[in-house]
Amino acid sequence: MRSAVVTGASSGIGRELARLLCKQGFRVLGVGRDVGALEELRAELGGAFELIACDLRGLGCVGNIASRVAASYSPLDMLVNNAGYGSAKKLVEMTAEEVSSMTVVNFVVPLVLTRELLPYMRSGSTVVNVVTAGIHILMTRAPLYGATKIALHYASEALRRELREKGVHLLEVFPGVVKTRFHERAGLRAPMRGVPPEQAAKAILDAVAKGKKKVYIPWYIGFLRLLGPYLPALY
Repeated sequence: MRSAVVTGASSGIGRELARLLCKQGFRVLGVGRDVGALEELRAELGGAFELIACDLRGLGCVGNIASRVAASYSPLDMLVNNAGYGSAKKLVEMTAEEVSSMTVVNFVVPLVLTRELLPYMRSGSTVVNVVTAGIHILMTRAPLYGATKIALHYASEALRRELREKGVHLLEVFPGVVKTRFHERAGLRAPMRGVPPEQAAKAILDAVAKGKKKVYIPWYIGFLRLLGPYLPALY
């Protein structure tokens, strides 16, 4: 049976990925802070889903995940670095702790977790890093979020080459606006329109199956790569 680790599994895209992966025959280890939401998901999905409730702002959580994978999920077929959050604060308004915490969750943890779980991943497995299409524009309403995701994108480009030597594939995901609680939690106005998280999760797994290096959700948001430098601050 194939196995996967999904961070940020208690809501949004991560929750839907856990559902789809279990339906596809995976054993899924879901990581998140919302114990109640994770327990609900386990009740729904049964023995195919197990959980680790921990806060990724503390790197000790990475050690807990690695220990569980070594004991029960090796060889590992997929790691989805999906956990992340933003804040509707100007950079000069953020405390040192806020800057550090967001940088750890959005940028540091995906790299450290990949390094820690790589020994348990076999050739043909996949690392999925969820970035954002917003890196192609100036995200003035959530600037630190944009900065941490640009850092993750830069690192992913280098990491893809390093993982290739191990036979491990890396997929970068660039979502546009997705109908989750991200905006609400960040203190941003909820968007009028957006992609359902179920659609985003399906697009990610389709891209994994096709061996793609990058996927934009929806596909046309990829035009930001070309238009972004000519657009005003839109977010």
